[in-house]
Amino acid sequence: MRPVRLLVADGHRVVRAGIKAWLAEMGSARPFEVEEARDTEEAIDKVFSTQFDLVLLEYALPGRGGLKVVEIIRARRPDLPVLGWAYTDERQPAEQMMRAGAMGYLLTNAEREVLLTAIWTVLSGHRFYSNEVAVQLIDRAPVAERDRLEALTRREKMVFRLVIEGLTDREIGERFGICKKTVDNYRANLMVKLGVRNTVQLVRVAMELGWVVRGN
Repeated sequence: MRPVRLLVADGHRVVRAGIKAWLAEMGSARPFEVEEARDTEEAIDKVFSTQFDLVLLEYALPGRGGLKVVEIIRARRPDLPVLGWAYTDERQPAEQMMRAGAMGYLLTNAEREVLLTAIWTVLSGHRFYSNEVAVQLIDRAPVAERDRLEALTRREKMVFRLVIEGLTDREIGERFGICKKTVDNYRANLMVKLGVRNTVQLVRVAMELGWVVRGN
């Protein structure tokens, strides 16, 4: 089976080496072939000289920054998914990366299993937010938006995010280690608390909150 070709673009040598070692140790059914980039120029050069399946990209990448790399990739290689990450859980970097076109975002202190889940999720065409990032995006929303969400539990907020990203109840259940019936209950509670009747209306609410950008 062809290996997954992954570019790890991060300014910290020990982090790049660590991720490479982690993925080699994970024993995935499909092996990983990892290359490294230490700054924006090296990342851009490698992206356009090698056929990668995914780019794992630090937000504060030395040089012009990871955000610029995402913009360039989206303009010239829109088929290449980017998984952004950062050493801070501040809301702004996550929002900027996602708006620029990154398919996922997580923190660098994520467990190995979370990193692997993020990689496979993005490779399958779905967006991925680590729990910490998703909660920051939701809970730090403007007051008018928080008023729409204050009735939701933490888990309901997480399920909401995954529903609007298109995951099925079964996939959501697998993400959280719960059965489909429990996910059905969370979805029903979301609809009652938000005053909607179906998934289309849930997506509309997400658009009103700024979580989904029209036309993307």
